Amino acid sequence: MCVSIGIQISGVALYHVPHGQGSSQRGDAMSLGRVFAQRLRWHRRHQGKSQAVVAGLAGINAEYLGQIERGHRNPSLDLVEAIAGALGIPVTDLVTETPEPPSVAADVLLASELHRSLLLRGSEALSPRGRIADLKARVEDAWDLWQGAADRYSRLAELIPGLIGDVVATCDAPASNDPAEQHVAADAYALLRTVARRINRPDLALVAADRERRAADRTDDAIRLASADWNLAHALLGQGEPHTAEEVALAAASGLERCTTRDGMAMSGALWLTAAVAAARRRDKFTAVERIESHADPRAAKTGETNVGRTAFGPTNVAMHVLSIELEDGQAGNALAVADGIDPAPLASRERRTTLFLDLARAHALRFDPGAALLHLLQAERSSAEELRYNPAAHETVRRVFQRARPSMRTQVRELAQRVGIEQHIITGQTVS
Repeated sequence: MCVSIGIQISGVALYHVPHGQGSSQRGDAMSLGRVFAQRLRWHRRHQGKSQAVVAGLAGINAEYLGQIERGHRNPSLDLVEAIAGALGIPVTDLVTETPEPPSVAADVLLASELHRSLLLRGSEALSPRGRIADLKARVEDAWDLWQGAADRYSRLAELIPGLIGDVVATCDAPASNDPAEQHVAADAYALLRTVARRINRPDLALVAADRERRAADRTDDAIRLASADWNLAHALLGQGEPHTAEEVALAAASGLERCTTRDGMAMSGALWLTAAVAAARRRDKFTAVERIESHADPRAAKTGETNVGRTAFGPTNVAMHVLSIELEDGQAGNALAVADGIDPAPLASRERRTTLFLDLARAHALRFDPGAALLHLLQAERSSAEELRYNPAAHETVRRVFQRARPSMRTQVRELAQRVGIEQHIITGQTVS
């Protein structure tokens, strides 16, 4: 006679094993420990929380939690309930088998899709969807979405991999030398470079910038080529190479020295700003300020607000770069003085407006004024909550404010971090992937 043994938590049977047939039956049904380990790991990663955060909330150490996730330790029922509470989910979600595959964080998934689009060439035949006019319109729409939408990351995640794949198949073939095709390709790769930088993938940004440079070289368009160099310099800055970025920016600016059109002056000004940032990164503030005062600022006075090459160059962006350079130098008071004269309304890019709010928050945090910093963080959240989620500098500012805030204010900072999905960073100091 066989006796059935079942294990239940909150009324949900995990496996049902007749006594005496354990080893054979458990080959067909996942054991309690394996189910729990798999579901715990899935929910923790899905929420973007580290082992340290979940373990701390559950009252255990991260090493013990790691052993549970690897199936090396079996938790007690009390601990199962504590872990479920730390994750904010029912116990049943941790102990019920599911055929659903674990999902990947949105930014990691997007980077993977973008790599696939870049490296795996599709069909070379032009489909109706892949015609140049249609591709050009799609690239421009994607750029408008990137610079104007508060939820640009989540919306572009659905669009840009397919768009880049079509651009690669249509415009990046060895025999493709049509300037119109190369214009579209360069614009698409410029967008990819910007997106890759914002999801903290400088390696992918550099690949995209190199692709853009090659496409721009085939257009015989000086402004387009200078824009590609501007993107390449920024990609190099993202790789921690300010000296090389500086060389690229200065050479490109020199190439536009005789260009007196509004677009040419705007592009030249944007390159001088990049060269100034590169100087600031290598701790040469004097040179950085001189380049802005002698080159970028006079050009901005002539051009007014522009968006040539999607650079958002103009008087407002020049002032924002001065603010940023003061912050690079640790001069928060000077940065706030500069900010007093900045009106973000003329900026064509929502990203630049959000960046201004984040820089103001960082400056106040450096001045040990967490209350003012929190106000600007909330402004940034209203402008684009996703920008806080993906911007590593924003994570550091939120963490700094959390550490220095009074207990009553700390609750508000933590709620902000929870809303934008960076709670683990402010608690553990780890960067969100």
